Amino acid sequence: MGLLMTAKATQDGQELTEGEATASAAAPGDRVSQTEMATRLGLTGQSGSRRRGALLRRMLATGDGLAIVATLCVATAATSTTDVATLFWAVLFSPAWILVLKLHGLYDNDHRRIRHSTLDELPSLVSASALGTIALDGLLAVSPAGPLSPKSAILVGIAALAGCFVERAALRFAWHHLTGVATGVVVGPAAAAEMVARRISTHPEARLRLAGYLSPPQDKGREVSLPRLGSIDEISRVAGEHDVERVVVTEQEMSDADAEHLIAECKRAGLGLTLLPPHFGLLGPGIELNRLAELPVLDFRFSDPPRSTLAMKRAMDVLVSGLMLMLLSPLLAAIAVLILVDSGTPVFFRQRRAGKDGVPFTMLKFRTMVADAEERMGELVDLKKLDEPAFKIVDDPRITRAGRLLRRTSLDELPQLINVLKGDMSLVGPRPEEQAVVALYDERQRARLAIKPGLTGPMQVYGRADLTFEERLAMERDYLDNLSIAGDLAILLRTPRAIVRGDGAY
Repeated sequence: MGLLMTAKATQDGQELTEGEATASAAAPGDRVSQTEMATRLGLTGQSGSRRRGALLRRMLATGDGLAIVATLCVATAATSTTDVATLFWAVLFSPAWILVLKLHGLYDNDHRRIRHSTLDELPSLVSASALGTIALDGLLAVSPAGPLSPKSAILVGIAALAGCFVERAALRFAWHHLTGVATGVVVGPAAAAEMVARRISTHPEARLRLAGYLSPPQDKGREVSLPRLGSIDEISRVAGEHDVERVVVTEQEMSDADAEHLIAECKRAGLGLTLLPPHFGLLGPGIELNRLAELPVLDFRFSDPPRSTLAMKRAMDVLVSGLMLMLLSPLLAAIAVLILVDSGTPVFFRQRRAGKDGVPFTMLKFRTMVADAEERMGELVDLKKLDEPAFKIVDDPRITRAGRLLRRTSLDELPQLINVLKGDMSLVGPRPEEQAVVALYDERQRARLAIKPGLTGPMQVYGRADLTFEERLAMERDYLDNLSIAGDLAILLRTPRAIVRGDGAY
C-alpha cells in the first residue's frame, strides 16, 4: 500500500485521455508515423513526455483565456447593462479566472492519470465557473467600471462553463490526433499483464498501446497476447528501446527497495507510473485517501444510496424519458414503418426481464429478429451448459436486415424509454437480463439486481457484449457501490460515443 501512495506522487508522464487504444504491441508502421510527428513537434527525447505535459498545460490555459475573453465579448454584445469600459476591465482581470481554474487542478491531471477526459472535469469546471464569476465580479466592483449586473454575471458564468468545456474537448481531440497513442509496459506476471491489456482495450480513452510486459525470470514461458520484454530490473533498457512513456505496475510481491528503485527510474526517465494496488476490487471512486501524520490511509464508506439521491435519480428518469419520447416520436414512427416493410408485424418485441430485486417486468424493444426467435433459441444456446450466466451470439442468424441496422445504432433500445417512464427501469443502471439467465446466478452475482436495470450503464459504455460476465459484474458492482447523480450523468454523456463506435454491438 505504501507503493500506492508513493506512486501517486510520481508526475509528468504522458497525458492519456480520450481516443483510440489497443492492447497489442505497436505495429512498426504506426511507430514510424508517430515518431515523425513527434519530431515535427520537437517532442522527441528522453524527457519528451515532460515537455508534452507542459505544452498541453499551456495550450489549455491559452484556450481557457480565449474562451473567457470571447464570453465577455458575447455578454457585452448581448446585454445593455455591460459596456465597452466594463469589457476592458473584465478582460484585464480575466487572468484571475485562469488562477481559479489552476486552483481547481484543471491543468494538472492529463499527464498524471492513465485515463482522463474532459467529462471527468465537468464537476470541477462547474465549481470553477461559479467561483471565477464571483472573483471577476469582485475585482470589477473595485474598478472604475463597477460590478456586472445579475443578468450579465449569470450569462458570463454559464457561457464560460460551456465555452471552456467545448474548447478543452476540442484541444484534447486535436492534441491526441497530433501526438499519437502513447506506449506503455506492464510490470508483473503474465496473467496480470493480460488482465491490464484487456482493460485498456475496453477503455480507449486511456490512449495507451502496450508494447509488452516485464516479469520475474521464473515467469518465462507463459503464453499471453503480450510479449515478455525482460525482467523488472531492465526497465531502463526497455523504456529506451520501445519509447515507453507509462509503466503500469501489477506486481504485488515487490519489496520496498525494489519499489523505490522502480519509482526512481520512472522519475529519472520522465515516465508516468500507474499502480494496480492489492485488493483493487474494493477500491472504488468513493474511497478517500487521507493521512495520519506521515501514514497514508484509505477510508471506506459503506452505506445504501441516500434516499435523496434515489429521488433525484427517479426525477431525472421521468423528466428525460418523457422529453425524449416526445422529441423522438417521428423517429420512433419511422422505425416502426421500417420494421413493417422489412419483416411485417409485430413491431415491438416484448420479453420478461428481471428488474430490481429480481422482480420480473415486461421490457419493450423494437423487434430486430424473426418472429419465432425465442422458440429457436435452443438451437443456438444451451443455457444449462454455459460456463457463466451470460452469453453472446455473433452473427445471429435470427436477426433481420432492418434489425442489424437497429442493433448497430442501438435504436432498437428506444422503446425502453417507456419502461423508464413507467418506473420498471432507470436511464442508468445494470443491463436488464433475461429471467432464465438470472436463475443461474449465485448469491454474489445477484448483487447486480439491487437497483433498477438501466437503458444504459457501465457495461454499455465500456465494451458491451465484448466484456466477459465477470468484467461486467465488476463494473456494475463498482457502479452500485458508488451510485451518484454525477456518475449517472457521466455515463449518459459517454453513451452517444459508445453507440457511434459500435464496439460489442451484436
